[in-house]
Amino acid sequence: MKEHMGDFLNIIGNIIWGLCIVITLGWCLKVREKAKNEQATEKSFELLGLLFSVSVILIFLLSLSPFHLIWMMPTSYILSLLSMISPLRLLWPFSSLYFLFWYIGIRNIGREYYLSGDYDKAIDAYKEEISKKPKSSQAHFNLGLAYGKIGQNDKEIESYKKAISLKPNVPEMHYNLGIAYTDSGNIQKAIEALNEAIRLRPNYSKAHFAICKRYVEIGDKENALKEYELVKNRDVILAEELSLII
Repeated sequence: MKEHMGDFLNIIGNIIWGLCIVITLGWCLKVREKAKNEQATEKSFELLGLLFSVSVILIFLLSLSPFHLIWMMPTSYILSLLSMISPLRLLWPFSSLYFLFWYIGIRNIGREYYLSGDYDKAIDAYKEEISKKPKSSQAHFNLGLAYGKIGQNDKEIESYKKAISLKPNVPEMHYNLGIAYTDSGNIQKAIEALNEAIRLRPNYSKAHFAICKRYVEIGDKENALKEYELVKNRDVILAEELSLII
């Protein structure tokens, strides 16, 4: 009986470990995709990926019971959140170093110029990339990001629209288009773009946050309150900011 129970627990433990490995790989790939789409990195996201990875690796290296992951994974999540408001941010350089591996293949000359703040050179690099790969939605999107940084709003919008026409199901593209329309003063178009981002990713907190602000700006209190409630259930920090204007 004890042997059977031991075998059963081993199977459950291996299932837990396998699930945590899948969760870790999925999260790291999500961070990679986010960096690729937005040309920016989220330090707390990187830290969570590092802590997840360390957790599953320690189980193997130290021959620990996989059941430890039941507390290790949630603790990793809590620590990553706390890093935004505590000295735990000292861990960010280590997680950034770890994610250099995950970012292999998404960086190019345009991205390097973009991240260094040399947006004019980034624009030239992305234009050259587009001349070679005119159907690259990512290149058009990146060009839009660079135009946005130097205040060329019309060209930013056109670049996003071209990127979306080539790959319409990327929520980040619609989100950035919504922000660009906001900057241009076209609030109705901004709302349409942000709604599309939300349709593609219903739990897109940044899009709910942005569209809530747009509804406040046009005096649509009913929809603003609906979006506020959605944000409040997902992101306390963003909700606190919205509470000041609702």
